[in-house]
Amino acid sequence: MSTVERMRPRTIGRYRIDGVLGEGAMAVVYAGFDPGIDRPVAIKCLHRNVATDPRVLSRFLLEARASGHLVHPNIVTIFDSGETDDGRKYIAMERLSGETLASRVEQDGLPPLTVIIELVSQVASALDYAHGRRVIHHDVKPENIMLSENWHCAKLSDFGIAERRPVNSIRQGQAKQIGGTPAYMAPERLRGERADARSDLFSLGVVLYWLLTGKLPWPETDDLKQLIRDRKRQPQPAMVPLDPAVPSMMAGIVRTLLAPAPEARYQSGAEVINDLRLARREYERSHESPLATRIVSLRLRWIGALGATLCMVLLLGLAVIYAKQHSAVTGLATDFGGSLGRMVASESAENLLLGDDPATRALVQDIAQNQQIQYLAIANREGAVVASTQAGDVGKALPKLDVEKQTLADGVERYVGRVDADSRGDDLLLFDVPIRYQAKAVGELRLGVSKAPMLVAEHTTLWVIVAVLVITLMAVVGAAYWLFRQPLALLGMLGDALVQVGRGDFSHRIRLVRRDELGRLFVAFNQMSSALEARHRKEPSAPAPVASNPAKQPTVVMSPSAAKEDR
Repeated sequence: MSTVERMRPRTIGRYRIDGVLGEGAMAVVYAGFDPGIDRPVAIKCLHRNVATDPRVLSRFLLEARASGHLVHPNIVTIFDSGETDDGRKYIAMERLSGETLASRVEQDGLPPLTVIIELVSQVASALDYAHGRRVIHHDVKPENIMLSENWHCAKLSDFGIAERRPVNSIRQGQAKQIGGTPAYMAPERLRGERADARSDLFSLGVVLYWLLTGKLPWPETDDLKQLIRDRKRQPQPAMVPLDPAVPSMMAGIVRTLLAPAPEARYQSGAEVINDLRLARREYERSHESPLATRIVSLRLRWIGALGATLCMVLLLGLAVIYAKQHSAVTGLATDFGGSLGRMVASESAENLLLGDDPATRALVQDIAQNQQIQYLAIANREGAVVASTQAGDVGKALPKLDVEKQTLADGVERYVGRVDADSRGDDLLLFDVPIRYQAKAVGELRLGVSKAPMLVAEHTTLWVIVAVLVITLMAVVGAAYWLFRQPLALLGMLGDALVQVGRGDFSHRIRLVRRDELGRLFVAFNQMSSALEARHRKEPSAPAPVASNPAKQPTVVMSPSAAKEDR
C-alpha cells in the first residue's frame, strides 16, 4: 500500500473518500462520493508540502475559477471547491471512468483516423466554448484530455494555468512568467507575447500531429532557445501519417493549425470542426468504397451495347420479313380475286348475251354464298346493273370510282375502295372485270373481296415477329449477363487487390492462375506487389506509434527572457 493510500482521509468536506485515482507533483486526486445527491466525484486536493506555496495556491484557485463556470459535454465539470480540516484547498469535479489520452495511447496504440477526427473535433468544440467565455486554457496536451466511454468521448481538463480575461482586455507587452508545456506551446507564447484563442488551437494542432504520426512536430528538448531555433528553421514540419490512407486535407488542417503567425491559423474552434468534418467525409469515401462510387457497371454497359445492336439487327431483318409477307399475302388475294372475277365473267357472258337476267341474278346469289365475297355486281353492255348483291344497285349504272388502279392480265383492274351500298363502310379489294363472249364485250363485272383475312394474317405475322424479337433479346441478354459475371468478378478481385496495396499491404498477392489476358494482369500485379514490398523493406522503419514520451511532458512555469536573444 502506498503512502498516499495509507494517508487517505475518510472524508473531505461532505464527500466520502473511497480511494485514490492518481497523484501528481502538486496534488492528489481521490475517488469521492457525494452522499447528499448520490453522485461519484473526483476530489483534487493539494499535497501538504505545497498547500501554503503562494504560487501553487494561486494556480489551484485559478483552475477552480476559470473552469467553474464552464458547462460543456467536452469539459470536465467543476462541482465545488473548499478547504480540508488541515487547511488544504480541494476541488470537487466530475469523476470519469476512463483515463488520459496519453496513457490510453501508451497502452493501446494510436486510434483509427475516424476516432482521431472525432476526438479532436470534441476538444475543438470545448475550446470554442471556453474561448467564447474569454477563457484561454494555455496547456492543451494529451495528458489534459480525458477519455470516457472508451474512445468515444474526450473531455478537456486541468485549467490550472488557464487565463480568464475580462471584457475589453487590452493587455500588451510580455508576461513576466509563462506556464505550459513547451513542446505544445505556440511561438508567441514561448516569446512571452500576448496569447489568445489561436494559441490554444496551435497546441491542438500539435496534439493532432502526434495522433497522426506518433511523434511531435519538432525534436524534443528541454532547452527553450533550441526549441525556438528549431521552429524558426522548420516552421512547417513535414507530416508523414502512419496510415497511408489519411486524406491530404488532414495535412492541410495540421499545417493551418501549426502556422507560425496567429493570423494564418484557424481563428476559432468552429472552423477547425468544419474542416475536420470535410476531411472525414473524404476519408470515408476513399477508404470504405474507393472503387464503387458513381460508376456504371461494365456488365450493364456491355449488355446495353449488345442488346441495342441485337435489336437493330433483328428489327431490320424482321421488317424485311414483314414486307415480304405483306407482298405475298397481297399477291395471293389479287390472284384469288382476279381468277374468281374471270370465272364469274365467263359464266355470265352467255346470260348477258341472251338477256337472261334471272339466270344472271341466280349466278350472283350463288357466288355471294362465299363469305370472302363482300360485293358482286354485273352490268350489261349499256352499263346498267342487272344483278347485284346489293338490291339497290339493280337498274342503275355501275359507278365509276376515281382511285388509282392496277391493271392485271385480260384487262382486269384491281384497286382498293368502297362501294356506296356497303353498310359497314370497310375498304374492299375491288376487281373490275370485262365480260366477253367470243372476244366481244357484252358487259362488266365488279367484284369486292374482303381485306379482313389479309389483315388478320398480317397482324398475326407482326405479333409473331415481336414475340421472336423479345424472346431472342431476352435469351441473348440473359446469356450475356451470366457469361459476363465471371470476368467482372475477376476484375473486382483485381480492384480489391489494388486497394489493399494502396493501403500499404504490399504482401497481398492474387493466387488465382489463369491462362488468358486476365491471368497476365494477375501476374503483372503480383510482380508489382513484390517490387513494392522489396522497396518497402529497404526503407527505414517508421517511428513506433505508441511512444509515450512525446505525450507525457510536465507543465512548467518559466521566464520568456531566454527567447529574447533569438528573436
